[in-house]
Amino acid sequence: MSCSKKRKIDFERRKFNNEWSIKYFVVQNHQDVVCLICQDTITVMKEFNIKRHYSTKHSATYDTIVGQLRVDKVQQLKKSLSKQQQVFCSYKKDIELATKLSFKLSEAIAEEGKPFSDVARRTDDLSKNIEVSLKERIRKCSAFSIALDESTDLSDTAQLVVFIRGVTNEFEVIEEFLDMASMKSTTTGQDICEEVKKITKKFEIDSSKLVAITTDGAPSMVGKNNGFVKRFLDAIEAENVLVSHCIIHQENLCSKVLDFRDVMKNVVSCVNYIRARGLNHRQFKSFMQEVNSDYPDVNYFCAVRWLSRAATLKRFWSLKHDIQTFMESKGQDVSFLKDETWLNDFAFLTDITHHLSELNVKLQGKHQLANKMVEQISSFQAKLQLFRSQLSKGFLTHFSCLESRKVKVEDCVKFVAMIEKLISVFDFRFEDFRKHNADFQLFAHPFDQVVENIPCSFQLEIIDLQENVDLKRAYQENDLITFYRSYVYGNYINLENHARKMISLFGSTYSCEQFFSKMKLFKSKCRNQLSDEHLSSQLRVATSSVKADIDKISGERRYQTSH
Repeated sequence: MSCSKKRKIDFERRKFNNEWSIKYFVVQNHQDVVCLICQDTITVMKEFNIKRHYSTKHSATYDTIVGQLRVDKVQQLKKSLSKQQQVFCSYKKDIELATKLSFKLSEAIAEEGKPFSDVARRTDDLSKNIEVSLKERIRKCSAFSIALDESTDLSDTAQLVVFIRGVTNEFEVIEEFLDMASMKSTTTGQDICEEVKKITKKFEIDSSKLVAITTDGAPSMVGKNNGFVKRFLDAIEAENVLVSHCIIHQENLCSKVLDFRDVMKNVVSCVNYIRARGLNHRQFKSFMQEVNSDYPDVNYFCAVRWLSRAATLKRFWSLKHDIQTFMESKGQDVSFLKDETWLNDFAFLTDITHHLSELNVKLQGKHQLANKMVEQISSFQAKLQLFRSQLSKGFLTHFSCLESRKVKVEDCVKFVAMIEKLISVFDFRFEDFRKHNADFQLFAHPFDQVVENIPCSFQLEIIDLQENVDLKRAYQENDLITFYRSYVYGNYINLENHARKMISLFGSTYSCEQFFSKMKLFKSKCRNQLSDEHLSSQLRVATSSVKADIDKISGERRYQTSH
Protein backbone atom coordinates (compact mmCIF):
# COMPACT_ATOMS: atom_id res chain seq x y z
CA MET A 1 0.00 0.00 0.00
CA SER A 2 1.29 3.43 -0.89
CA CYS A 3 2.93 5.17 2.00
CA SER A 4 1.92 8.54 0.57
CA LYS A 5 -1.72 7.75 1.26
CA LYS A 6 -1.15 7.16 4.95
CA ARG A 7 -2.45 9.72 7.43
CA LYS A 8 -2.94 9.86 11.17
CA ILE A 9 -6.35 10.09 12.78
CA ASP A 10 -6.58 13.36 14.56
CA PHE A 11 -8.18 12.34 17.80
CA GLU A 12 -6.63 15.22 19.76
CA ARG A 13 -9.78 17.28 19.29
CA ARG A 14 -12.03 14.45 20.49
CA LYS A 15 -12.71 13.84 24.14
CA PHE A 16 -12.81 10.35 25.53
CA ASN A 17 -11.33 8.51 28.47
CA ASN A 18 -8.05 7.15 27.07
CA GLU A 19 -6.75 9.60 24.45
CA TRP A 20 -3.20 8.09 24.48
CA SER A 21 -4.48 4.75 23.26
CA ILE A 22 -5.76 6.27 20.04
CA LYS A 23 -2.26 7.27 18.94
CA TYR A 24 -1.40 3.60 18.46
CA PHE A 25 -3.48 3.53 15.26
CA VAL A 26 -3.03 4.83 11.69
CA VAL A 27 -5.34 5.02 8.69
CA GLN A 28 -4.40 3.20 5.43
CA ASN A 29 -6.03 4.12 2.09
CA HIS A 30 -8.38 6.54 3.89
CA GLN A 31 -10.57 3.61 4.94
CA ASP A 32 -9.00 0.89 7.09
CA VAL A 33 -7.53 1.63 10.51
CA VAL A 34 -4.39 -0.37 11.32
CA CYS A 35 -3.10 -1.04 14.82
CA LEU A 36 0.58 -0.13 15.11
CA ILE A 37 1.14 -2.77 17.81
CA CYS A 38 -0.39 -5.92 16.29
CA GLN A 39 -1.14 -4.56 12.77
CA ASP A 40 -4.69 -5.87 12.85
CA THR A 41 -7.16 -4.00 10.64
CA ILE A 42 -10.31 -2.35 11.99
CA THR A 43 -12.59 -1.92 9.01
CA VAL A 44 -15.08 0.51 10.61
CA MET A 45 -13.37 3.73 11.58
CA LYS A 46 -15.22 4.54 14.83
CA GLU A 47 -13.82 5.64 18.13
CA PHE A 48 -15.64 2.91 20.00
CA ASN A 49 -14.16 0.13 17.85
CA ILE A 50 -10.65 1.52 18.18
CA LYS A 51 -10.97 2.01 21.92
CA ARG A 52 -12.37 -1.49 22.45
CA HIS A 53 -9.54 -3.09 20.41
CA TYR A 54 -6.93 -1.32 22.50
CA SER A 55 -8.62 -1.99 25.83
CA THR A 56 -9.12 -5.71 25.22
CA LYS A 57 -5.71 -6.52 23.65
CA HIS A 58 -3.07 -3.98 24.60
CA SER A 59 -4.09 -1.87 27.63
CA ALA A 60 -2.55 -4.23 30.17
CA THR A 61 0.87 -3.91 28.53
CA TYR A 62 0.93 -0.32 27.28
CA ASP A 63 -1.04 1.63 29.95
CA THR A 64 2.04 1.52 32.16
CA ILE A 65 4.03 3.39 29.52
CA VAL A 66 3.45 7.10 30.04
CA GLY A 67 4.89 10.48 29.17
CA GLN A 68 7.82 10.75 26.76
CA LEU A 69 8.36 6.99 26.83
CA ARG A 70 4.91 6.53 25.31
CA VAL A 71 5.65 9.10 22.57
CA ASP A 72 8.94 7.33 21.72
CA LYS A 73 7.22 3.96 21.61
CA VAL A 74 4.61 5.23 19.12
CA GLN A 75 7.34 6.64 16.85
CA GLN A 76 9.24 3.34 17.01
CA LEU A 77 6.14 1.38 15.98
CA LYS A 78 5.46 3.77 13.10
CA LYS A 79 8.99 3.35 11.75
CA SER A 80 8.66 -0.41 11.96
CA LEU A 81 5.44 -0.35 9.93
CA SER A 82 6.99 1.98 7.37
CA LYS A 83 9.94 -0.39 6.83
CA GLN A 84 7.59 -3.29 6.24
CA GLN A 85 5.71 -1.32 3.61
CA GLN A 86 8.96 -0.31 1.90
CA VAL A 87 9.72 -3.99 1.28
CA PHE A 88 7.06 -4.06 -1.46
CA CYS A 89 8.34 -0.86 -3.10
CA SER A 90 11.89 -2.20 -3.00
CA TYR A 91 10.77 -5.50 -4.54
CA LYS A 92 9.20 -3.67 -7.47
CA LYS A 93 12.40 -1.69 -8.05
CA ASP A 94 14.47 -4.89 -7.95
CA ILE A 95 12.22 -6.49 -10.60
CA GLU A 96 12.56 -3.39 -12.80
CA LEU A 97 16.36 -3.43 -12.49
CA ALA A 98 16.43 -7.17 -13.26
CA THR A 99 14.44 -6.56 -16.44
CA LYS A 100 16.83 -3.82 -17.56
CA LEU A 101 19.78 -6.09 -16.76
CA SER A 102 18.32 -8.87 -18.90
CA PHE A 103 18.25 -6.49 -21.88
CA LYS A 104 21.84 -5.42 -21.19
CA LEU A 105 22.92 -9.05 -21.12
CA SER A 106 21.00 -9.76 -24.32
CA GLU A 107 22.75 -6.85 -26.00
CA ALA A 108 26.19 -8.10 -24.92
CA ILE A 109 25.40 -11.68 -26.02
CA ALA A 110 24.23 -10.48 -29.43
CA GLU A 111 27.31 -8.31 -29.93
CA GLU A 112 29.65 -11.21 -29.13
CA GLY A 113 27.74 -13.71 -31.28
CA LYS A 114 27.17 -16.13 -28.40
CA PRO A 115 24.29 -18.65 -28.20
CA PHE A 116 21.19 -16.81 -27.12
CA SER A 117 18.36 -19.32 -26.94
CA ASP A 118 17.53 -18.11 -23.42
CA VAL A 119 17.36 -14.46 -24.51
CA ALA A 120 16.00 -14.75 -28.04
CA ARG A 121 12.94 -12.62 -27.34
CA ARG A 122 15.04 -10.00 -25.58
CA THR A 123 17.32 -9.79 -28.64
CA ASP A 124 14.28 -9.43 -30.92
CA ASP A 125 13.00 -6.59 -28.72
CA LEU A 126 16.36 -4.84 -28.91
CA SER A 127 16.42 -5.23 -32.69
CA LYS A 128 12.90 -3.84 -33.10
CA ASN A 129 13.75 -0.84 -30.93
CA ILE A 130 16.85 -0.15 -33.07
CA GLU A 131 14.70 -0.44 -36.20
CA VAL A 132 12.33 2.24 -34.89
CA SER A 133 15.26 4.57 -34.11
CA LEU A 134 16.84 3.89 -37.50
CA LYS A 135 13.57 4.59 -39.29
CA GLU A 136 13.37 7.97 -37.56
CA ARG A 137 16.97 8.83 -38.50
CA ILE A 138 16.41 7.85 -42.14
CA ARG A 139 13.33 10.07 -42.28
CA LYS A 140 15.55 13.05 -41.46
CA CYS A 141 17.97 12.35 -44.34
CA SER A 142 17.83 14.63 -47.36
CA ALA A 143 19.99 12.30 -49.51
CA PHE A 144 20.94 8.65 -49.22
CA SER A 145 22.58 5.77 -51.08
CA ILE A 146 22.33 2.02 -50.69
CA ALA A 147 24.91 -0.75 -50.97
CA LEU A 148 23.84 -4.36 -51.33
CA ASP A 149 25.46 -7.74 -51.70
CA GLU A 150 24.40 -11.37 -51.48
CA SER A 151 26.11 -14.36 -49.87
CA THR A 152 25.16 -17.91 -48.93
CA ASP A 153 25.18 -18.93 -45.28
CA LEU A 154 26.00 -22.32 -43.76
CA SER A 155 22.50 -23.70 -44.45
CA ASP A 156 22.69 -22.70 -48.16
CA THR A 157 20.26 -19.82 -47.72
CA ALA A 158 21.07 -16.81 -49.88
CA GLN A 159 21.20 -13.79 -47.58
CA LEU A 160 20.73 -10.42 -49.26
CA VAL A 161 22.16 -7.59 -47.17
CA VAL A 162 21.33 -3.91 -47.67
CA PHE A 163 23.22 -1.02 -46.07
CA ILE A 164 22.17 2.63 -46.17
CA ARG A 165 24.29 5.77 -46.01
CA GLY A 166 22.42 9.02 -45.56
CA VAL A 167 23.04 12.68 -44.77
CA THR A 168 20.66 15.01 -42.92
CA ASN A 169 20.23 18.73 -43.57
CA GLU A 170 22.65 19.39 -40.69
CA PHE A 171 25.27 17.07 -42.30
CA GLU A 172 24.84 14.29 -39.78
CA VAL A 173 26.03 11.12 -41.54
CA ILE A 174 24.54 7.69 -40.88
CA GLU A 175 25.91 4.45 -42.28
CA GLU A 176 23.90 1.52 -40.99
CA PHE A 177 22.77 -2.00 -41.74
CA LEU A 178 19.28 -1.49 -43.18
CA ASP A 179 17.92 -5.03 -43.42
CA MET A 180 18.57 -8.59 -44.50
CA ALA A 181 16.35 -10.72 -46.76
CA SER A 182 16.62 -14.51 -46.71
CA MET A 183 16.11 -15.92 -50.20
CA LYS A 184 15.19 -19.62 -50.19
CA SER A 185 14.81 -20.07 -53.94
CA THR A 186 16.27 -18.22 -56.94
CA THR A 187 18.28 -15.00 -56.69
CA THR A 188 17.49 -13.35 -60.03
CA GLY A 189 17.41 -9.60 -60.57
CA GLN A 190 13.63 -9.69 -60.21
CA ASP A 191 13.85 -11.59 -56.90
CA ILE A 192 16.37 -9.11 -55.49
CA CYS A 193 14.26 -6.18 -56.72
CA GLU A 194 11.16 -7.47 -54.92
CA GLU A 195 13.06 -7.94 -51.66
CA VAL A 196 14.60 -4.46 -51.78
CA LYS A 197 11.19 -2.90 -52.48
CA LYS A 198 9.82 -4.68 -49.38
CA ILE A 199 12.68 -3.30 -47.31
CA THR A 200 12.21 0.28 -48.54
CA LYS A 201 8.50 0.02 -47.80
CA LYS A 202 9.16 -1.41 -44.33
CA PHE A 203 11.39 1.55 -43.42
CA GLU A 204 9.16 4.10 -45.21
CA ILE A 205 12.07 5.32 -47.35
CA ASP A 206 11.46 8.18 -49.78
CA SER A 207 12.93 6.88 -53.06
CA SER A 208 13.10 10.39 -54.50
CA LYS A 209 16.10 11.04 -52.21
CA LEU A 210 18.08 8.10 -53.63
CA VAL A 211 21.45 9.29 -54.97
CA ALA A 212 23.38 6.11 -55.78
CA ILE A 213 23.37 2.31 -55.71
CA THR A 214 26.55 0.30 -55.15
CA THR A 215 26.67 -3.46 -55.83
CA ASP A 216 29.19 -6.29 -56.17
CA GLY A 217 28.84 -6.15 -59.96
CA ALA A 218 27.23 -9.61 -60.32
CA PRO A 219 25.05 -10.14 -63.46
CA SER A 220 21.93 -10.51 -61.29
CA MET A 221 22.69 -7.05 -59.89
CA VAL A 222 23.74 -5.03 -62.93
CA GLY A 223 22.41 -7.00 -65.90
CA LYS A 224 21.49 -4.62 -68.71
CA ASN A 225 17.90 -5.83 -69.14
CA ASN A 226 17.00 -8.05 -66.18
CA GLY A 227 19.43 -6.97 -63.47
CA PHE A 228 18.28 -5.65 -60.11
CA VAL A 229 19.44 -2.09 -60.77
CA LYS A 230 17.50 -1.76 -64.04
CA ARG A 231 14.31 -3.23 -62.56
CA PHE A 232 14.50 -1.25 -59.31
CA LEU A 233 15.14 2.12 -60.94
CA ASP A 234 12.28 1.49 -63.36
CA ALA A 235 9.99 0.57 -60.46
CA ILE A 236 10.69 3.75 -58.48
CA GLU A 237 10.95 5.90 -61.63
CA ALA A 238 14.27 7.35 -60.49
CA GLU A 239 16.60 9.41 -62.68
CA ASN A 240 20.21 10.57 -62.35
CA VAL A 241 21.06 7.79 -59.88
CA LEU A 242 24.75 6.91 -59.89
CA VAL A 243 25.20 3.15 -60.27
CA SER A 244 28.65 1.88 -59.31
CA HIS A 245 30.52 -1.38 -58.97
CA CYS A 246 32.36 -1.78 -55.65
CA ILE A 247 35.79 -0.15 -56.02
CA ILE A 248 37.51 -2.83 -53.93
CA HIS A 249 36.00 -5.64 -56.02
CA GLN A 250 37.13 -3.93 -59.20
CA GLU A 251 40.65 -3.43 -57.88
CA ASN A 252 40.75 -7.15 -57.03
CA LEU A 253 39.56 -8.04 -60.55
CA CYS A 254 42.24 -5.81 -62.06
CA SER A 255 44.96 -7.79 -60.29
CA LYS A 256 43.82 -11.00 -62.02
CA VAL A 257 45.38 -9.86 -65.33
CA LEU A 258 48.78 -10.69 -63.83
CA ASP A 259 49.20 -14.00 -65.61
CA PHE A 260 51.88 -15.88 -63.65
CA ARG A 261 50.11 -19.20 -63.20
CA ASP A 262 53.29 -21.25 -62.95
CA VAL A 263 54.53 -19.09 -60.10
CA MET A 264 51.33 -19.37 -58.04
CA LYS A 265 50.96 -23.09 -58.84
CA ASN A 266 54.43 -23.94 -57.49
CA VAL A 267 54.13 -21.66 -54.44
CA VAL A 268 50.69 -22.98 -53.46
CA SER A 269 51.85 -26.57 -54.02
CA CYS A 270 54.75 -26.13 -51.59
CA VAL A 271 52.62 -24.37 -48.99
CA ASN A 272 49.95 -27.06 -49.15
CA TYR A 273 52.54 -29.83 -48.81
CA ILE A 274 53.93 -28.20 -45.68
CA ARG A 275 50.64 -27.35 -44.00
CA ALA A 276 48.21 -30.02 -45.22
CA ARG A 277 49.72 -32.81 -43.09
CA GLY A 278 50.29 -32.38 -39.38
CA LEU A 279 53.66 -34.17 -39.33
CA ASN A 280 55.11 -32.07 -42.15
CA HIS A 281 53.82 -28.91 -40.52
CA ARG A 282 55.32 -29.74 -37.12
CA GLN A 283 58.66 -30.67 -38.64
CA PHE A 284 58.75 -27.50 -40.72
CA LYS A 285 58.09 -25.26 -37.71
CA SER A 286 60.80 -27.07 -35.76
CA PHE A 287 63.17 -26.56 -38.68
CA MET A 288 62.36 -22.81 -38.70
CA GLN A 289 63.33 -22.63 -35.03
CA GLU A 290 66.58 -24.50 -35.64
CA VAL A 291 67.70 -22.09 -38.36
CA ASN A 292 66.58 -19.05 -36.30
CA SER A 293 64.21 -17.88 -39.01
CA ASP A 294 62.50 -14.50 -38.73
CA TYR A 295 59.22 -16.22 -39.56
CA PRO A 296 57.85 -19.33 -37.81
CA ASP A 297 55.63 -20.58 -40.62
CA VAL A 298 54.31 -20.13 -44.18
CA ASN A 299 50.92 -18.57 -44.97
CA TYR A 300 48.02 -20.38 -46.57
CA PHE A 301 46.66 -18.96 -49.82
CA CYS A 302 42.92 -18.27 -50.18
CA ALA A 303 41.76 -16.88 -53.52
CA VAL A 304 38.67 -15.13 -52.13
CA ARG A 305 40.58 -13.14 -49.52
CA TRP A 306 41.73 -9.78 -50.79
CA LEU A 307 45.18 -9.73 -49.18
CA SER A 308 45.95 -13.44 -49.22
CA ARG A 309 48.09 -13.62 -52.36
CA ALA A 310 50.38 -10.76 -51.34
CA ALA A 311 50.90 -12.21 -47.84
CA THR A 312 51.59 -15.73 -49.15
CA LEU A 313 54.07 -14.57 -51.81
CA LYS A 314 55.91 -12.18 -49.48
CA ARG A 315 56.38 -14.85 -46.80
CA PHE A 316 57.42 -17.50 -49.33
CA TRP A 317 59.96 -15.11 -50.86
CA SER A 318 61.51 -14.43 -47.44
CA LEU A 319 61.73 -18.18 -46.66
CA LYS A 320 62.53 -19.51 -50.13
CA HIS A 321 65.98 -20.87 -49.24
CA ASP A 322 64.74 -22.54 -46.04
CA ILE A 323 61.74 -23.96 -47.89
CA GLN A 324 64.04 -25.34 -50.59
CA THR A 325 66.21 -27.09 -47.98
CA PHE A 326 63.20 -28.57 -46.17
CA MET A 327 61.43 -29.74 -49.32
CA GLU A 328 64.59 -31.40 -50.65
CA SER A 329 65.03 -33.22 -47.34
CA LYS A 330 61.56 -34.64 -47.93
CA GLY A 331 62.48 -35.77 -51.43
CA GLN A 332 60.22 -33.21 -53.14
CA ASP A 333 61.02 -31.70 -56.53
CA VAL A 334 61.64 -27.96 -56.11
CA SER A 335 63.90 -27.48 -59.11
CA PHE A 336 61.89 -24.35 -60.01
CA LEU A 337 63.60 -22.61 -57.08
CA LYS A 338 66.84 -22.86 -59.07
CA ASP A 339 65.30 -21.59 -62.33
CA GLU A 340 66.49 -18.00 -62.90
CA THR A 341 63.54 -17.07 -65.14
CA TRP A 342 61.02 -18.47 -62.65
CA LEU A 343 62.69 -16.63 -59.78
CA ASN A 344 62.56 -13.35 -61.73
CA ASP A 345 58.85 -13.83 -62.38
CA PHE A 346 58.34 -14.72 -58.73
CA ALA A 347 60.18 -11.58 -57.60
CA PHE A 348 58.17 -9.30 -59.90
CA LEU A 349 54.84 -10.88 -58.86
CA THR A 350 55.75 -10.50 -55.19
CA ASP A 351 56.57 -6.81 -55.67
CA ILE A 352 53.54 -5.83 -57.75
CA THR A 353 51.06 -7.73 -55.54
CA HIS A 354 52.57 -5.90 -52.58
CA HIS A 355 51.71 -2.56 -54.22
CA LEU A 356 48.20 -3.80 -55.06
CA SER A 357 47.77 -5.00 -51.48
CA GLU A 358 48.72 -1.59 -50.11
CA LEU A 359 46.08 -0.01 -52.34
CA ASN A 360 43.49 -2.53 -51.17
CA VAL A 361 44.16 -1.71 -47.53
CA LYS A 362 43.71 2.01 -48.22
CA LEU A 363 40.33 1.32 -49.84
CA GLN A 364 39.03 -0.72 -46.91
CA GLY A 365 37.12 0.65 -43.94
CA LYS A 366 33.68 2.02 -43.17
CA HIS A 367 32.64 5.67 -43.49
CA GLN A 368 35.09 6.36 -46.34
CA LEU A 369 34.13 9.15 -48.70
CA ALA A 370 33.81 7.93 -52.29
CA ASN A 371 35.92 10.79 -53.63
CA LYS A 372 38.83 9.74 -51.39
CA MET A 373 38.62 6.20 -52.73
CA VAL A 374 38.62 7.48 -56.31
CA GLU A 375 41.65 9.62 -55.48
CA GLN A 376 43.45 6.51 -54.23
CA ILE A 377 42.71 4.77 -57.54
CA SER A 378 43.93 7.77 -59.52
CA SER A 379 47.08 7.88 -57.42
CA PHE A 380 47.77 4.21 -58.11
CA GLN A 381 47.24 4.70 -61.82
CA ALA A 382 49.88 7.44 -61.74
CA LYS A 383 52.21 5.02 -59.92
CA LEU A 384 51.67 2.44 -62.66
CA GLN A 385 52.76 5.00 -65.24
CA LEU A 386 55.91 5.59 -63.21
CA PHE A 387 56.55 1.84 -62.83
CA ARG A 388 56.26 1.32 -66.60
CA SER A 389 58.67 4.13 -67.32
CA GLN A 390 61.26 3.00 -64.77
CA LEU A 391 61.08 -0.71 -65.61
CA SER A 392 61.61 0.05 -69.29
CA LYS A 393 64.90 1.73 -68.29
CA GLY A 394 65.93 -0.97 -65.82
CA PHE A 395 65.29 1.18 -62.70
CA LEU A 396 63.98 -1.13 -59.97
CA THR A 397 63.79 1.22 -56.99
CA HIS A 398 60.16 0.33 -56.23
CA PHE A 399 60.62 -3.40 -56.87
CA SER A 400 62.87 -4.55 -54.04
CA CYS A 401 62.59 -8.30 -54.68
CA LEU A 402 63.26 -7.90 -58.37
CA GLU A 403 66.13 -5.52 -57.63
CA SER A 404 67.76 -8.16 -55.43
CA ARG A 405 67.83 -10.45 -58.50
CA LYS A 406 69.97 -7.90 -60.40
CA VAL A 407 67.98 -8.43 -63.60
CA LYS A 408 69.03 -6.85 -66.88
CA VAL A 409 67.01 -4.29 -68.83
CA GLU A 410 66.11 -6.82 -71.53
CA ASP A 411 64.70 -9.16 -68.88
CA CYS A 412 62.25 -6.44 -67.80
CA VAL A 413 60.39 -6.34 -71.13
CA LYS A 414 57.79 -8.90 -70.05
CA PHE A 415 57.26 -6.99 -66.79
CA VAL A 416 56.69 -3.74 -68.66
CA ALA A 417 54.04 -5.56 -70.70
CA MET A 418 52.34 -6.68 -67.47
CA ILE A 419 52.30 -3.12 -66.14
CA GLU A 420 50.73 -1.97 -69.42
CA LYS A 421 48.01 -4.59 -68.96
CA LEU A 422 47.32 -3.25 -65.47
CA ILE A 423 47.14 0.32 -66.78
CA SER A 424 44.67 -0.73 -69.46
CA VAL A 425 42.38 -2.70 -67.15
CA PHE A 426 42.36 0.06 -64.50
CA ASP A 427 41.38 2.59 -67.17
CA PHE A 428 38.55 0.32 -68.36
CA ARG A 429 37.12 -0.68 -64.99
CA PHE A 430 37.10 2.79 -63.43
CA GLU A 431 35.72 4.63 -66.42
CA ASP A 432 32.34 5.12 -64.71
CA PHE A 433 33.92 7.00 -61.84
CA ARG A 434 35.86 9.25 -64.22
CA LYS A 435 32.53 10.35 -65.71
CA HIS A 436 31.70 11.83 -62.32
CA ASN A 437 35.15 13.23 -61.64
CA ALA A 438 33.94 16.83 -62.11
CA ASP A 439 31.34 16.31 -59.35
CA PHE A 440 33.97 14.86 -57.03
CA GLN A 441 36.36 17.73 -57.70
CA LEU A 442 33.69 20.39 -57.10
CA PHE A 443 32.88 18.79 -53.75
CA ALA A 444 36.41 18.01 -52.56
CA HIS A 445 38.35 20.99 -54.04
CA PRO A 446 35.94 23.95 -54.34
CA PHE A 447 38.75 26.52 -54.01
CA ASP A 448 40.62 25.07 -57.00
CA GLN A 449 37.72 25.25 -59.44
CA VAL A 450 37.82 27.39 -62.58
CA VAL A 451 34.48 29.19 -62.43
CA GLU A 452 33.85 29.09 -66.19
CA ASN A 453 34.20 25.29 -66.22
CA ILE A 454 31.58 24.46 -63.58
CA PRO A 455 27.75 24.39 -63.90
CA CYS A 456 26.08 27.80 -63.82
CA SER A 457 24.13 27.02 -60.65
CA PHE A 458 27.41 26.90 -58.69
CA GLN A 459 29.35 29.73 -60.28
CA LEU A 460 28.27 32.67 -58.09
CA GLU A 461 28.54 30.62 -54.90
CA ILE A 462 32.03 29.41 -55.83
CA ILE A 463 33.16 33.01 -56.46
CA ASP A 464 31.92 34.08 -53.02
CA LEU A 465 33.53 31.03 -51.46
CA GLN A 466 36.91 31.50 -53.11
CA GLU A 467 37.10 35.17 -52.13
CA ASN A 468 36.42 34.42 -48.45
CA VAL A 469 39.80 34.12 -46.71
CA ASP A 470 38.29 32.79 -43.48
CA LEU A 471 36.50 30.00 -45.34
CA LYS A 472 39.69 29.04 -47.14
CA ARG A 473 41.51 28.77 -43.82
CA ALA A 474 38.66 26.66 -42.39
CA TYR A 475 38.81 24.39 -45.45
CA GLN A 476 42.52 23.79 -44.89
CA GLU A 477 42.16 23.12 -41.16
CA ASN A 478 39.12 20.80 -41.14
CA ASP A 479 37.93 17.61 -42.82
CA LEU A 480 35.36 17.99 -45.60
CA ILE A 481 32.29 17.01 -43.58
CA THR A 482 33.17 19.43 -40.76
CA PHE A 483 33.87 22.17 -43.29
CA TYR A 484 30.49 21.82 -44.98
CA ARG A 485 28.62 21.36 -41.70
CA SER A 486 30.18 24.27 -39.82
CA TYR A 487 31.05 26.81 -42.50
CA VAL A 488 29.07 26.20 -45.70
CA TYR A 489 25.74 25.11 -44.23
CA GLY A 490 23.15 27.88 -44.36
CA ASN A 491 25.09 30.11 -46.76
CA TYR A 492 25.56 28.26 -50.06
CA ILE A 493 22.44 26.22 -50.79
CA ASN A 494 23.55 24.64 -54.09
CA LEU A 495 26.96 23.64 -52.75
CA GLU A 496 25.26 22.25 -49.66
CA ASN A 497 22.93 20.00 -51.62
CA HIS A 498 25.77 18.83 -53.85
CA ALA A 499 27.92 18.04 -50.81
CA ARG A 500 25.16 15.99 -49.21
CA LYS A 501 24.90 13.84 -52.33
CA MET A 502 28.66 13.30 -52.51
CA ILE A 503 28.94 12.46 -48.81
CA SER A 504 26.11 9.92 -49.04
CA LEU A 505 27.85 7.86 -51.77
CA PHE A 506 29.07 4.34 -51.08
CA GLY A 507 32.42 3.72 -52.73
CA SER A 508 32.38 0.02 -51.98
CA THR A 509 30.40 -2.82 -50.45
CA TYR A 510 32.97 -3.14 -47.66
CA SER A 511 30.23 -2.85 -45.01
CA CYS A 512 28.40 -5.79 -46.60
CA GLU A 513 31.58 -7.91 -46.70
CA GLN A 514 32.29 -7.13 -43.06
CA PHE A 515 28.69 -8.02 -42.24
CA PHE A 516 29.03 -11.42 -43.96
CA SER A 517 32.11 -12.19 -41.87
CA LYS A 518 30.05 -11.67 -38.72
CA MET A 519 27.17 -13.67 -40.18
CA LYS A 520 29.45 -16.67 -40.71
CA LEU A 521 30.73 -16.29 -37.17
CA PHE A 522 27.22 -16.21 -35.71
CA LYS A 523 25.67 -18.93 -37.89
CA SER A 524 28.40 -21.52 -37.51
CA LYS A 525 28.43 -25.31 -37.54
CA CYS A 526 27.50 -25.26 -33.87
CA ARG A 527 24.54 -22.94 -34.51
CA ASN A 528 23.30 -23.96 -37.94
CA GLN A 529 19.69 -24.12 -36.75
CA LEU A 530 19.60 -20.41 -36.00
CA SER A 531 16.45 -19.02 -37.66
CA ASP A 532 16.68 -16.24 -40.25
CA GLU A 533 14.66 -13.88 -38.04
CA HIS A 534 16.87 -14.41 -34.99
CA LEU A 535 20.02 -14.20 -37.12
CA SER A 536 18.90 -10.84 -38.51
CA SER A 537 18.02 -9.55 -35.02
CA GLN A 538 21.34 -10.58 -33.55
CA LEU A 539 23.32 -9.08 -36.41
CA ARG A 540 21.41 -5.80 -36.15
CA VAL A 541 22.20 -5.52 -32.44
CA ALA A 542 25.85 -6.51 -33.02
CA THR A 543 26.57 -4.18 -35.95
CA SER A 544 24.41 -1.11 -35.42
CA SER A 545 25.90 2.08 -34.01
CA VAL A 546 22.36 2.94 -32.90
CA LYS A 547 21.94 1.69 -29.34
CA ALA A 548 18.62 0.34 -28.15
CA ASP A 549 16.70 2.36 -25.53
CA ILE A 550 16.74 -0.31 -22.82
CA ASP A 551 14.95 1.89 -20.28
CA LYS A 552 12.05 2.30 -22.70
CA ILE A 553 11.92 -1.39 -23.62
CA SER A 554 12.01 -2.60 -20.03
CA GLY A 555 9.37 -0.03 -19.06
CA GLU A 556 7.03 -1.41 -21.71
CA ARG A 557 7.40 -4.97 -20.44
CA ARG A 558 5.05 -6.22 -17.70
CA TYR A 559 7.01 -7.17 -14.62
CA GLN A 560 6.39 -10.60 -13.07
CA THR A 561 5.33 -9.72 -9.54
CA SER A 562 4.68 -12.26 -6.79
CA HIS A 563 1.19 -13.69 -6.26
